[in-house]
Amino acid sequence: MKIPLSEISQYKNPYLSTLSFEKFIQNNIFNSQKIIDLGCGSGGQLSWFSKKYPQVNFVGVDYNKRLIKFAKKTYSKLKIINTKFCFANILNKKINPFLLNADGFISNHVFCTFKDIKYPLNFIFKHKPKWIAINSLFYDGPLDVLIHIRSYKKNKKILKDSNPDGDFNIFSIPILKSIIKNKYKIVKIEQHFPKNKIKKNSSKRSSYTIVTEINKNTVFSGPVHLPWYFILLKKINS
Repeated sequence: MKIPLSEISQYKNPYLSTLSFEKFIQNNIFNSQKIIDLGCGSGGQLSWFSKKYPQVNFVGVDYNKRLIKFAKKTYSKLKIINTKFCFANILNKKINPFLLNADGFISNHVFCTFKDIKYPLNFIFKHKPKWIAINSLFYDGPLDVLIHIRSYKKNKKILKDSNPDGDFNIFSIPILKSIIKNKYKIVKIEQHFPKNKIKKNSSKRSSYTIVTEINKNTVFSGPVHLPWYFILLKKINS
């Protein structure tokens, strides 16, 4: 499996959504000593946080051992010393001692790859962070929408149907509230729209924006509307 160029490119040019997400939670980062990036991939997005906040200890977590190996090697070359990486399967019910005593968990574009939002949430709950920041797809109504994209090249499927990278699942905000009840509470929520127009690239599976009643820069991927939200949760009684 090749490392996606979209991930590697973020080492030098982080997505605008990554920069916006960082601003959304910067006060929490400033007041934290240890932060876990759940689903860090090859470490491209996390590198922006690691460089900007050298006083914070970051831990990148992913289920893909090849991506973790790539991240470790790249961070070593870049001499980023405040970040470590570890393998962990979110579907595993066991507590990972390496992820305990963290102030916060961040998750960028990861929740939407699960069929049920309870899986990543329950994994995080076991490790009891003070706060959780999520950048994913949500709908403010009593509906989950499960979407799987089949991407083709020369009439052949690029991704297997079992590959979670093809998922763009949208989860209900009211259901999220019911799951976190008595554990965490939403203290900040914001629907994210790009500041600038993103042109459609017909040769690639990528996001683009169009003008709609929702926003002048409403995000789509292929035929699918992507309602990105930033959500900050705080542990009750923390």
